[in-house]
Amino acid sequence: MLTLALATIGGVLINVMLKTAYERSRPHFDDPLVTLGTYSFPSGHTAAATIFYGTLAAFLVTRYRNPRIRVGIVAAAVAMIVLVALSRMYLGAHYLSDVTAAAASSTAWLVLCLSSVHALVLHRMGKK
Repeated sequence: MLTLALATIGGVLINVMLKTAYERSRPHFDDPLVTLGTYSFPSGHTAAATIFYGTLAAFLVTRYRNPRIRVGIVAAAVAMIVLVALSRMYLGAHYLSDVTAAAASSTAWLVLCLSSVHALVLHRMGKK
């Protein structure tokens, strides 16, 4: 739970900072499926999906030893993230670069959070 909370709060802050720094306008279409007033880069939905499904996958992978199950868990998480990213582009809310940047920045942040919490747990258990 600590990892999810840390990753989510930090991920939202990173996403807001990047949106503010780049101020990229959203795609424009004659008949859009969705109209939003915020900036486009990076995609907040894709970032949130990456953090949530990435954390869930990391938790589940530690519960199984079978390599096929582990690969299946990671593949399912990646599929969910890709589906969210594709849906954002389909709706006309984001460019490909928006969803790619969101997935990349959120993955980097998630790796940092997972590593930090893992190190904290090992330290508390006395296994440096």
